[in-house]
Amino acid sequence: MRSESFRKGVKDGIPIGLGYFAVSFTFGMMAVADGLSIWQAVLISLTNVTSAGQFAGLEIMVMSGSYWEMALTQLIINLRYCLMSFSLAQKFRRDESLVHRYIAAFGVTDEIFGISASQPGKVSAFYNYGAMCVAIPGWVLGTLAGAISGNLLPDFMMSALSVAIYGMFLAIIIPPAKQNKAVLAVVVAAMLISTLFKVIPFLSEVSSGFVIISHNIYIYILVMAAVTYLIRMLPLALSRKEITSPFIRSFLYYVPYACLAAMTFPAILFATDSVISAAVGFIVALIAAYKEKSLLTVALFACAAVFIVERILEFAV
Repeated sequence: MRSESFRKGVKDGIPIGLGYFAVSFTFGMMAVADGLSIWQAVLISLTNVTSAGQFAGLEIMVMSGSYWEMALTQLIINLRYCLMSFSLAQKFRRDESLVHRYIAAFGVTDEIFGISASQPGKVSAFYNYGAMCVAIPGWVLGTLAGAISGNLLPDFMMSALSVAIYGMFLAIIIPPAKQNKAVLAVVVAAMLISTLFKVIPFLSEVSSGFVIISHNIYIYILVMAAVTYLIRMLPLALSRKEITSPFIRSFLYYVPYACLAAMTFPAILFATDSVISAAVGFIVALIAAYKEKSLLTVALFACAAVFIVERILEFAV
């Protein structure tokens, strides 16, 4: 039974691993561009396995934010894993030991949770192990490839690829916003508030209060990994009951959308060498996300749009 579950997990995890390779490539490229070593970028992916959390953590490292700011950011952005783990706790077999739950918790991602939750009946932790054995190496190797390539790609390619992560964020938040007016309101409000913090002078200085004189990159990574793992592990290991409170369920559901929206806009407008190309990339990503294209497709469309516009602007000068 266990070996069969493991093999099925491996099979179902292959597409996830391939997708992770493409997505984490961007993280590796950006991490090295922001001053991290190849080893440090790979270590972050190996210990976290979370796209939005890693990109947010990278920004905090670059800005020399405090360790508390790092912990709080990871807690808020990765809250969705908490709800997933609560749900997965109901899906796992009742006789599944705590040790297996502790291990499986490390691999609670959107995609692995999705395939686990869609399985008929109860699920063995070995199914998750199989998926993790393919998905996690895909994520780490993608980071490694991106980190190495980041030192080789020309500036115009780096500029075009810099909007990829924002395209993926839009691919996550736009389809639910299209279907749910409450999510749409949260997304729009978060983008507006984020814009205010960017353009209003005294608000744009708020984050400076978090800056510290010295910091250690490995402590940052430890904080990221610890907070992310605890969010995944505690509900899965300690809870056998479903969340029934409407308030808690709503909070856990809406907060990640607000965070991703605030991280996307207006930051995407300043991600490339030209505000014009960034704006075009943003619009293209919005349209593709509205059409409910995949994360990778939306990201590629946005990058292609930026690349084309910047080439046009270059020849127009």
